[in-house]
Amino acid sequence: MVHHQCHLTIEKQIDLFCPAPGLHYLCIDRTNHTIRNMKLNTLSIATLAITLAFGSTACNNSGNEQQEKPLPVATAICEGVSQLEIDSVTTLFTLRDNAKPTTQPNRLFYGKDNKDSAKVEQLSPGGTVPSSIHAFLVKKDNKLALFDTGVGSEKGGTLLARLDSVGYAPENIDYLILTHMHGDHIGGMLRGDSAVFTRAEIYIPQIEYQYWATQSSANGQLATKTVEAYGERVHLFSLTDTTALPLGIRAMAAVGHTPGHTTYRVSGTRLLIAGDLMHGYDLQKQDMNISPSYDINPEQAAESRKFYFQFARNKHMVIAGMHLPGNGVLIETE
Repeated sequence: MVHHQCHLTIEKQIDLFCPAPGLHYLCIDRTNHTIRNMKLNTLSIATLAITLAFGSTACNNSGNEQQEKPLPVATAICEGVSQLEIDSVTTLFTLRDNAKPTTQPNRLFYGKDNKDSAKVEQLSPGGTVPSSIHAFLVKKDNKLALFDTGVGSEKGGTLLARLDSVGYAPENIDYLILTHMHGDHIGGMLRGDSAVFTRAEIYIPQIEYQYWATQSSANGQLATKTVEAYGERVHLFSLTDTTALPLGIRAMAAVGHTPGHTTYRVSGTRLLIAGDLMHGYDLQKQDMNISPSYDINPEQAAESRKFYFQFARNKHMVIAGMHLPGNGVLIETE
């Protein structure tokens, strides 16, 4: 049985959270399983998500509370694995799922009808963009939370070997939290038809799973099969529920890449798990309106991307992105 968190509808003025003119309501539309826009754009949804995650201080962009703390430094453990001490009780392990660093071709970012092809080729003259696959392991309060799982060992994923290199096995993972349900994020959850993470409680944004459950595609079938394999350990949560996740982790809607694409803030830290806000950072940082073909709604994805990267700059946050170059982590500063 899948555990469902209460599917809430907010019927309050958003300015109770963070005053912003012209923004009225956020609701979850049960009919098409998306966040429905009632005088709200993607930017407004992200603003509310930030406010719910950070409290009223989200309205203050000074970022002074973050600047007072030293920036963490990554220590390489072995090929594809590094470690960052986020604070005295929170450690981040970066786990590259690819055996070697990989790239994506420029054509992935051409857009509908190749409308951005000339721009992309001008901004990325090498023809490819660095874009490996990463998962991230957070150790906090002696608990382990894994964010995403890569493509799976049957497709060449190395996540389990990376976990072993830092001293952990799949059965050591307490929580598995998904940014979304594309195959390169949930593929590592199964070996054949069996669950890989035998103890972990699984947390999935409800609207994300509901979308894929309606799709007959291979990805939709994989999403359904995966949830069924984990049974009662699956928790589908509302993006408006600030208490749904363990360890004080807060979910923040970042729609566009998929209907339920979600970023996560690890409470009390400067760590932001950014999911697939970026697929080709070296290219997209030059023009954040450029979107890969994987983005289901490119316009919404671009709005989410711009909002969260600006927010991260303001707060001097550590961004852990599943397709960011290098070890998947960067710190955006003014």
